Amino acid sequence: MIRESHKNLTRINDPLRLDTIMSTIIAKHGQMLTMQPGDQIKFPAALNTTEGAWRADKRRYAYKWGSRVCFLAGIERLYLVEGTTYSATAPVVVQPPVPEPSPATKVRTATFTTDAGGLEAFLLTDFYALGVGSRGSLGTAGRLPAGIPTDADRGFLRAGIFCHATVPLMGDAVLYGRSVEGFVIAHRAAEKQVQSASALLTGYYQIPGTVSAEPDAVRFIGTTSDEIGVDQRISVDGKLILIDVELTNRTGADLVDLRYMRLIDFDQPGAFETVNEVIERGWARATMAGNRVLMVGSDDPRATIGLAVAVPPTLDPYAIKALSVGTKRKGDDSIHVCFDIGTLAIGASTRFRIVIDGSAIAS
Repeated sequence: MIRESHKNLTRINDPLRLDTIMSTIIAKHGQMLTMQPGDQIKFPAALNTTEGAWRADKRRYAYKWGSRVCFLAGIERLYLVEGTTYSATAPVVVQPPVPEPSPATKVRTATFTTDAGGLEAFLLTDFYALGVGSRGSLGTAGRLPAGIPTDADRGFLRAGIFCHATVPLMGDAVLYGRSVEGFVIAHRAAEKQVQSASALLTGYYQIPGTVSAEPDAVRFIGTTSDEIGVDQRISVDGKLILIDVELTNRTGADLVDLRYMRLIDFDQPGAFETVNEVIERGWARATMAGNRVLMVGSDDPRATIGLAVAVPPTLDPYAIKALSVGTKRKGDDSIHVCFDIGTLAIGASTRFRIVIDGSAIAS
């Protein structure tokens, strides 16, 4: 038996085995070896297999590396330690604790009716209080029911996007100044542009429909005057506001050069100037007063980002030009997430998602 030098010998710290010496054996071709409890064995190369092959003539188990072989007494299997060093003792694998599943976002939704806003809806989580107006845009015309948090300390009993769990308390992100949030659907027919806008607090309500409360979302179903169906669902996942949209062509002809545009002007109390920046295709970051940051955009390849002066709002999707990544502007501007859908055949539908991301806001 050949052993490595003394520096590779280890005394076991076990009161029942104080005289036992652990060592690393160096295997050589043709040797018949005996391993003591705790010993390791180092081969010149990796083993062909860690299962020993019984050799009756040697009364030992054979272990091969390439065409070379050695024989171990009573060792039916070896376990890799590292490199080409093996042990006859199975390693103890400490399993990491099973992570607790992240709790689903707790959501409360309901509709309510006021003289000012008619039938509207809210969505409440432990971070957001969202108000959805009667035409599907963010921001209610009527006050929310008692007990639902709003930016009441600054005079708002209505809600748009209110992050009620922030310290210090953040103002509603869409109600200050002239509220600009909503969507526009446009297409071309007979060389004319046909356009419908739904941005209730901005003053446009050209897409009639109805809001409803689902267990985890607020839904708006409406139809433009030329029979384009709109099915919008607003939900929340953590600090992400998800706006899922489906457009359906119920007109009598293909929709040509179809566009959908979502526009939003993020503001905070006392300062309507926001630094808006295109951070990647389809995504923009808004840094508001107090260094409050919201991002908005879409991963859909049809989406681009444009900026325009917020007041008066630009509602023409064809007039909003896609900006290059890195474009940065400070002012009272609205962000426009524009989808160039192209042609939508009769009876066909298209779906896409817009995300408002509040992950950068501490809570």
